[in-house]
Amino acid sequence: MTERKKRFRSLSIRLLMILTAAMLLALVVNILSILDYVDDEAEEVLDARLLLTAKNLLRQSERFVREGNLNEAWLTLETIRGLENTWLKEFAMMEGGLFGTEVDSPGNEEIRAYVWFASADGLVKIGQPMPGYGAGKGAGLQTLRYDSHEWRVAAVQNKTAEHFLYVAQRDDLRTYLVHEIGGKLLQKELLSIPVIVLVLWLGIRRGLRPLSRLNAQIARRKPGNLQPVSVENIPGEIAPLVESINRLLKRLQSSLESERSFTANAAHELRNPLAVVRNVARILTRTDSMEEVHVSGRILDKSAERMGELLSQLLHLARLDALTQADLQEPVVLRTLLEDVVAELVPEADAQGIQLAYSCSEEAVLQADRELMSLLVHNLLGNAIKYGHQHAEISVSRDDGALRLEVLDDGPGVSDSELPHLFERFYRGTVAKQQAQGNGLGLSIVKRIVELHGFRISAGRRTEGGLRVSLLIPEGSWAPA
Repeated sequence: MTERKKRFRSLSIRLLMILTAAMLLALVVNILSILDYVDDEAEEVLDARLLLTAKNLLRQSERFVREGNLNEAWLTLETIRGLENTWLKEFAMMEGGLFGTEVDSPGNEEIRAYVWFASADGLVKIGQPMPGYGAGKGAGLQTLRYDSHEWRVAAVQNKTAEHFLYVAQRDDLRTYLVHEIGGKLLQKELLSIPVIVLVLWLGIRRGLRPLSRLNAQIARRKPGNLQPVSVENIPGEIAPLVESINRLLKRLQSSLESERSFTANAAHELRNPLAVVRNVARILTRTDSMEEVHVSGRILDKSAERMGELLSQLLHLARLDALTQADLQEPVVLRTLLEDVVAELVPEADAQGIQLAYSCSEEAVLQADRELMSLLVHNLLGNAIKYGHQHAEISVSRDDGALRLEVLDDGPGVSDSELPHLFERFYRGTVAKQQAQGNGLGLSIVKRIVELHGFRISAGRRTEGGLRVSLLIPEGSWAPA
């Protein structure tokens, strides 16, 4: 058995085993039902015959007794008993019976029938009574256990209830009928099983043919082919599977396109500072002027700073993309978090002449990742400082059951057409490209952090000018401090 076969069990064989087991169970139930029906029918027919025989013998025995011809009466009963005994023995010893062949020992022939004529008080007048059968049981049919066999006894009485005639018959014929019919049925069912299994196997293989075609279709694909799998002639049972595969392929294609775009944009962003470094290096190799050396050093320092910032944000994105959800184990006090970030950015705001305002009307504890939330607030407030003219503000307020964190600036803002793209990777608006350096990754990092926490974020233009970014923290993700 190959390693592949060890890992994957055949669906065809599994279905065949299940259906075969169900079929065998149905056959067994069917045979048992038929045997039970045959047993009931045989008992009904044989009981009717037994009663009819007893009634006929009662009439004959009474007539012989009235005529005083007891020998004739005895001979009649013994003849019937002998005939019953003989043909029951034939059934019991019949070859091919499923319950075996019985053999009587010489000189000790088994008795399989009893016939006797008795009075109402149980006194046997003619015939051989069945051992152990007591008097006074009345007319009708009874089943008794005697000599390791079941016996069926038919008792009939005359009109005056003065005389009774009994016919007792062992269960040989009943057993033969049930076993013989059951044996024939079993033989036929056993012979039909291979045919049924073959038909089931062919039907399963045919029914699973769409899966084979689907497997072949996917196996023939080239590694870069992420087009949807064809759903033509696909059975309804596997259509959800194919649709799930197509959705997965679509997400994978989108992810690969995003990765390719990300790589191209990252290469483009790195190309510019690297080109500056290369050009400055060439200048340094050809100049003897200390002034040019100092200028070149400042240029190299800015280029290195830009590349360092870009690489830092790329590493942040790589780390965030690898996460499936944020670490929510440690509670975060929002006021403390905001004060730390504001204190860190005050020198940068002062350097650019930006008045930084901060207000927090709600004391709240977040279920969030502190490091990621700090990065989120740092990027939002850093953008406000970078693009603001004179003011940048961060505030916290309650919005129904949610918590709203807003960052405002009085900068140039963005146009309505640019707002939907604001959180895309490497996207920078027209004004942003003209007024400040950057790489377009800050807000995309913010968006990814928001997604990991299950928050919501939006951006819009302020009527008085500038940009408003709103972070909505839903109820259940925070609690009053």
